[in-house]
Parts: sequence; C-alpha cells; structure tokens
Amino acid sequence: QLPRIVLSGTSSRAGKTVVSIGLMRALKNRGYNVQPYKIGPDFIDPSYHLFATRRPSRNLDSYMMGREDIIESFERNFKDADIAVIEGTMGLYDSHNAIDEKGSTAEVSKILKAPVILIANVERISRTAAAFVLGYKVFDRDVDIKGAILNRVGSDRHADKAKRAVEGLANIAVMGVMPRDSAIEIPERHLGLVPAFEREKLEALFDRLADLMEKYIDIDRLIEIAKKTPDLKQVEENSIYHKKERYDVTLGIVRDKVFTFYYEDTIDAFMANANVKYIDSLNDTALPEIDGLYIGGGFPEIFAEDLEKNSSLREDIKEFCDAGKPVYAECGGLMYLGKSIITKDEREYEMAGFLPIKTRMHKKFQALGYVRNTVVKDNPLSRKGDRLVGHEFHNSTVEVLGDVDFVYEMRRGKGIDGKYDGILLKNTLASYLHVHVLSYPQMVTNFLGMCKSTINR
Repeated sequence: QLPRIVLSGTSSRAGKTVVSIGLMRALKNRGYNVQPYKIGPDFIDPSYHLFATRRPSRNLDSYMMGREDIIESFERNFKDADIAVIEGTMGLYDSHNAIDEKGSTAEVSKILKAPVILIANVERISRTAAAFVLGYKVFDRDVDIKGAILNRVGSDRHADKAKRAVEGLANIAVMGVMPRDSAIEIPERHLGLVPAFEREKLEALFDRLADLMEKYIDIDRLIEIAKKTPDLKQVEENSIYHKKERYDVTLGIVRDKVFTFYYEDTIDAFMANANVKYIDSLNDTALPEIDGLYIGGGFPEIFAEDLEKNSSLREDIKEFCDAGKPVYAECGGLMYLGKSIITKDEREYEMAGFLPIKTRMHKKFQALGYVRNTVVKDNPLSRKGDRLVGHEFHNSTVEVLGDVDFVYEMRRGKGIDGKYDGILLKNTLASYLHVHVLSYPQMVTNFLGMCKSTINR
C-alpha cells in the first residue's frame, strides 16, 4: 500500500501551496518520510517541496505523460517513503482546454486512485461555501473528494458558520479552517525566491507553516485518509532507469542557483545511463572533462551581472559549442548561450556568445502553457518526424540576429517566433521548450549516443 493524498485548490491562489508545504513539513517534523509530488509542469513548487521534505519532488502531468508513466513515476519515487503528499495545479478541474480533463488535478487523482482534500477560499462567504464546495463534489463523482479545508476565514463566527454549512448542507467533512492571516502566506512568489532566499529564513518559514497546520488542521485525520487508499496496480519500471549497458560518456549539467529548472525524473534518467558532473555557472571558472552539456531553465536574468563576470566559463562553453560537442539548452539555457540578456531596466549583459541571438526581458509572461511541435530536422535530442510534447513559460523574447536553423515546427505554443522553436547550430540545440523524459524517453539515448559518437572526433 502507498499512503497518498492530493491537496487541490478550488482555484489558483486558494492556498494549496501554503497548505501543501505546511503539511509536508508538519509530517516530516512528526518523523514521517514524506515523498512530495506536483501535478502539472511546474518547477517552482517542487523546489519548495524539496526544502520542506528533504526529498526531490516529482512532476505528474497527464498532458505530457501517459497513464502508465504517471503510475510508474509515482511508484518508483515512493520507495522508502511513508506517505505521499501530492500538490495539485490551478483549480481541481482546470485542464489544457475548456472541455476535456487532460492535464487536470482531477484526472491525475483518478489515475492514482488518490483521495482529494479540497482547499477552498471562503473569504467573504459563509452559507454559500456549501454551494461552492458542493459543486466540486458533484461535477465529477469519480473524483474521490474526502474533505475540505476552508481557507481565509475572517473570524471565529465566520469559521463556525462556513464549517457547519459545508458539513451540514454539502455533506463534506471539514478537515480544518484557516484564518485570513498574512503570517501564513508565502511572502513572495517571485520565481527566484528559493534560490535567492536565505536558507535559514526559509527553514523558519516552513516550520512556522507546519505549526499553523498542527493548530488549524486535523492532520491525524488526513493521515488516516491517506492510509486507506486502494492498491495501485504494479507498473514495471521504465527501462530508461535500468539500462544494462551504460554509455561510457560524461555529461555536464549546469545546476546551481541560476539554473534550477530540471525535472528530477529526467536527471535520474541521464544519471542511469551516463556519468554526470554538475557545473556551477557562477563559481566554476572552467568546464570539467565532459563529452556533452545540458543547461536547463532558470533565472539567468536575475544573475546576469554575476554570469557576465564569470567570463572564463562563458568562453569555455562557447569553445565547447564551437568544437561541435553536443549541447542541449532549455529556456534559461537558450538565453545563456546567446550574445546578451537585456534586463527589464534596459541593462545589457554579455552571455556565452555562441548563438546569434539577444534576449530581452519583459514585465509580463510572453508564453505560458503546453507545447506540441513536430521535429523538422534531425538534432542532438530528436529525429525528423518525431512529435514532442512539453511546456513553455518565460518572460523573455528572443531577437534573432541572423539566419538560423529551426528544428521544431509549432503545433501548439509560441516557441521563439510563433511558428518555430529549437535553434540548431553545429551540435548545439537550444529552445524555449521544456521536455519531460517520460514524454519522450528517446531524448536520453539520442543525446548520449551523439555524445559517444563525437568523442575524439
């Protein structure tokens, strides 16, 4: 049995991240080994989960991953854990479009046969809270809503009225009532919070959230619900994680407080098939001995000045790309490989200078959502004719300074210019697209195979 529970909001900003982090830390403080998961294509909340539990969080996404892949990832990463806490995405039924459930928290909860606790923002409503919560219960009766946590009540009287209404009229058990209080809000949801936040302050914040969960939520009852979940069918572990013949190559991965956006399952797949060396873009002055390089997403715009100062590493990376060594860069990595980044205050900072592009930052999102594309040219990651599914989210736009080869034709999403994504130069591929390994396992063997073939070339 795999004790598990899904925490879903009635909408974004209903409080599910605060409750999820607080519950994870409260369970950890009680001595539980907590395995966190995040539904949807998110890198931010999983970074909070890691701080709260000391275990890497895993993404479960029914748009990018198949049913079997979701179960496989859940089971493989649950090993040695006592309980799984799964944070939902957006509202319970929100999905990739207005009609079907693909990509929703509700769909993943059904795939995992996991009970759902609904976190409802009942600010300024009392009896209406019953109608509000009841709608979620009857919308899809296959979703196993076991209870609700009522968030942002204004007073004890408000709390009592809302609780009695939900339990008496909607027949949904209330597992806790949280007051409207700035002390139980994450102070800043800026995307750079975790890498920039002082660790001591983050630890204190999460322990404070855990204390508040103990005070306002019936954690014992949630544990009991999690333990009563039905058995899941056993799914064979994806072969990408236990290759009999590893590639005799060393892959460098730029992973530090600048470049933080990696799916843990993808990192694990590369580590299962090759030697991996981590590289710090701010403090390492030269590349180690590697055969290929992977630069994920992150916040190069926040650390642009520091990245510019580390000129020796930038030059090393440019020479590595120029030599035709395989390089794969996603989003922030794309920005880093260009000539420069222009920040929102119009300051321009030099980057690696390999790709003929400049990146300009904007105040608002320039792209956010799922992506589908067709591969139109062989490249280090994929083959012509393949279809890739992933996601993009960024506040930047790319100015292309000359002729470039694109390898992805957009079917959904914006990419670099609205029609194409994936700049290919020599054996370097850079794009806005974030790919999860379980949506395209061939990415590992394709990329490592090219690393091996270019050794001593």
